[in-house]
Amino acid sequence: MAREKLAPFIPSPLSVVYEALSLARLSPCDVLYDLGAGDGRVVVIAARDFRVKKAVGVEIDDGLVTIARIRAAEEGVADRVEIIEGDIFEVDVSDATVVYIYMYASINERLADKLERELKPGARVVTLDFPVPQWVPVRIRRVEDEAGRLRSIYLYVRGVSDAKIVTKAPVSRLYEFYSRLDPCNASTRNNEHSG
Repeated sequence: MAREKLAPFIPSPLSVVYEALSLARLSPCDVLYDLGAGDGRVVVIAARDFRVKKAVGVEIDDGLVTIARIRAAEEGVADRVEIIEGDIFEVDVSDATVVYIYMYASINERLADKLERELKPGARVVTLDFPVPQWVPVRIRRVEDEAGRLRSIYLYVRGVSDAKIVTKAPVSRLYEFYSRLDPCNASTRNNEHSG
């Protein structure tokens, strides 16, 4: 099967990456996957600044894969960063506790079935600018990037947000549930609840 480049490389603005990873409440026990990792900025920030256990970037463009690997080495996090050259639909993400996606809504929709199949309940999915159709976000945060553009960050929780779950709970109750999820020791969690 031919590998398909799904979207052009448009890097996530750095300030927005920090907001997105903070919204996902990254901690040292998390395993983050960036689907469409580009130059590796998200996985490097997750490993360097949020001290995640492991950060995995999946990227189909071999030139960007090289850049991402060099960036991880230069930032001293290559021991916790893995860059996979491959198709985001073919890489197993079942060990992820957090998935970051900056893709078009049509691609997010195609990814939804994979995420529902592979992610464990409680895993968080963060998307930038484009929601996952049919899923209900537990939080939406609007932030300004470095250029002054308003960006939307969507946070989903597997088993709460996905289409196969029928819920009538208001989003505020979903976030309350999400806030109580703690795959690590509570002392490693950021208690940020604002948005």
